[in-house]
Amino acid sequence: MDPDEDEILHSSYGRKVINIADVLVRKKGDNLRPCEPETLQFIAENTTIPVPKVQDTDWQDGRLTCIVMDFVPGKPLDKIWGDLTMQQKLDIAHELHGYVRQLRSLRGDYIGAINRRQAVFGQRSPIECGPFESEREWNAFILEDIVSTTPRMMRHLARYCLSRKHQIVFTHGDLAPRNILIDERTLKVAAILDWEEAGWYPEHWEYIKAYQHLQPMTDWPDILAHILPLKYEREYIGMSFLYPLLYH
Repeated sequence: MDPDEDEILHSSYGRKVINIADVLVRKKGDNLRPCEPETLQFIAENTTIPVPKVQDTDWQDGRLTCIVMDFVPGKPLDKIWGDLTMQQKLDIAHELHGYVRQLRSLRGDYIGAINRRQAVFGQRSPIECGPFESEREWNAFILEDIVSTTPRMMRHLARYCLSRKHQIVFTHGDLAPRNILIDERTLKVAAILDWEEAGWYPEHWEYIKAYQHLQPMTDWPDILAHILPLKYEREYIGMSFLYPLLYH
């Protein structure tokens, strides 16, 4: 069967995720990040977090164009949210909290994707950069390369948004409901998807990225606080100040 005739599970930013007979999934596009299959293997080997198993990859002219993975049955959390009771939501949050704790127990010595590939920074059209040997280098890149064209006064304020005292931990980087697949029979997490922005980042990064998605469903912010208990308030406020400078 022509893969383009199979069910398209997701399509955005020039990428498609295609279900092939409920056996495999093909993620294809011109801008896939080469670190994603490596990340999925790393997570499978170092945690109990459920992730799709990579079966094959396709490359053209040195660029990753397709990832073939096992099909994982389930529904994205945002699609079933309205049918869940509060207790079911809390049970899922508790399970996710445990998986996030596993990620945060993995410590790194640089900032970037797996195997010293590039980091990503930003909300819309993230910038690939680095890798960076320390948080000091990461912060310098933000100030000297990202917001360097803003007025001096704004750059002066931006310095107070940044710190270099954080531990570097493994981070999913896009822990949004659309990327959390739920088994409809057991209401357990079937898989956590979309690891393309994952890597080694300062410990506050998971919080900042997750708290960007506060309005996908009713009462999601309250449940998210059970997955990632409120912390890093200064860093969150600081990045909320910095992000508009990127797109001024």
